Amino acid sequence: MSALPQFSAAYRERFVSQGLWLDRTLHSYFDETVEKAPDQVAIIEGDRRVTYAEWDALAQGAAAGLVRLGLGKGDIVAVQLPNWIEMCAAQIALSRIGAIIQPMHTVYREREMASMLEFCNARAVILAQEYGGFAHAAAAVSMLPKLPDLDHVIVVRGGVEGATRWDDLVANPDGLEAYEQANPVHADDVFYLNFTSGTEGAPKGFLHTHNTMLSVLKRFADLQTEADPSSKDDVILANSPMTHSFGHIATYQILLRQVRMVLVERFSPSETLRLIAQERVSAISGTPAHLISLLNHPQFEPTDTSCIKSVGVGGSQCPPQLMADIEKHFGVRVGNMYGMGENILHTRTLPTDSHEIIRETVGMPVPGAELKIFAQDHVSERPVGDVGEIAFRGPTLFLGYYRNPERTAETRNDEGWFFTGDLGFVDGRGYLHMAGRKKEQINRGGTKIFPKEIEDLLHSHPGVRKAAVVGMPDYRLGERVCAYVEVAPETSVTLDEIRAYLESKQVMKHKIPERLEIIPELPQTPTGKIQKGPLVEDITKKLESEAGSA
Repeated sequence: MSALPQFSAAYRERFVSQGLWLDRTLHSYFDETVEKAPDQVAIIEGDRRVTYAEWDALAQGAAAGLVRLGLGKGDIVAVQLPNWIEMCAAQIALSRIGAIIQPMHTVYREREMASMLEFCNARAVILAQEYGGFAHAAAAVSMLPKLPDLDHVIVVRGGVEGATRWDDLVANPDGLEAYEQANPVHADDVFYLNFTSGTEGAPKGFLHTHNTMLSVLKRFADLQTEADPSSKDDVILANSPMTHSFGHIATYQILLRQVRMVLVERFSPSETLRLIAQERVSAISGTPAHLISLLNHPQFEPTDTSCIKSVGVGGSQCPPQLMADIEKHFGVRVGNMYGMGENILHTRTLPTDSHEIIRETVGMPVPGAELKIFAQDHVSERPVGDVGEIAFRGPTLFLGYYRNPERTAETRNDEGWFFTGDLGFVDGRGYLHMAGRKKEQINRGGTKIFPKEIEDLLHSHPGVRKAAVVGMPDYRLGERVCAYVEVAPETSVTLDEIRAYLESKQVMKHKIPERLEIIPELPQTPTGKIQKGPLVEDITKKLESEAGSA
């Protein structure tokens, strides 16, 4: 395995002295909650209800079993599981033995699995025997001869020849206590390796320690409990995949707050609505794609969602119209936030913010975080109101990219600023406004166009369900504006209607789409982010074909 980066002593002292790093590990927080509420239900999956004590027993058994297999501190273990109880147990077990969890998307097949396992030097992989119509375990076993670092395939809910059964692994907790005493885990140890969603080329693996990932979550958990003592009775719905950071930290949030979580194995609007009503879910979160699907589902209106007290939107930029729709139909104030795997959480809105601020901005920096808008040269700072690249500095910044120190260096300057690749501006009040991804910016004959501005307006059109704006190649101007749209149920929309609508919103001519493509479903990453790469490829091929025919 490649040597892992480390923070300097001076960097560590800066955040410890300010109380921004709490020097606690995931499993130490978990142990504390188990001691306080052993018999409280922690996780609900289908008909199964698991208490904190039962979760602890499962995690301790898994940890002991992994140690018996020869796994331990510093080893990378890939986990390719849906939102199952076993995923939650694996999170705690790997933390306890000092191993590094590498969540791997369940949509991956042989090619992606082999590439990821090889790149990560994974020593083991924990996965389902079969999920989504694919035999994950058999595929992993077939890779063993080709991957010298991969020693173990551990199969959940089944078994195959050549692999270890999860049920056998967790049956005996013996030996764990002695191992933990001999191999203490520190809050500065790396315990999380995950990858960017891949919306702009090759994914990058970011590394986090317990301090960088958990300290801010613990602070927010305590603040929420102090502000609303009744939140101890919250029921959180986990419908984002736990293989993605946005879904993965749901486990951390419930154990830090001592509340319960309802697992959604695979997101489905109808199933999610059923669970909200059945389990009286009080808090939901998801990407804009998740929430659009819920609001547009035929069962939304008949479903009793009065139990919902909070709705969080993240994982992707949220259109203002969607924010307004959430507030209208759920009857709650919405939390808008901005962050990424590399920095967890950068800015967020507050319940006390006005409707306009919540809909139009992603809030102000969270405690300890710093925000700066840089010009293209990454040296000079943009003035208030001017769009530039968003930069982050603070206690939740990742250690670096796994096996890619060059890329790590490219994203930071000597003052410790991390360049996010996102574009935005800060208004006179200090609130951050998003403008889109740096690489998605459209250059139409020298006019710089930020797709998010047009997408937000398109989402407010009654005939549009989802929209994505991309640049299409043009010989004269370099790029022109093309809109891909999913239409709302039982509606239709034309380019002329879109143009007239945007003109009524006083949009300048150069920004108005010159082509409209209606498609059944926009391509998305496994976590619900719209993939613009395939759209650019699609329109490029169509233009080439049309030019050839002409």
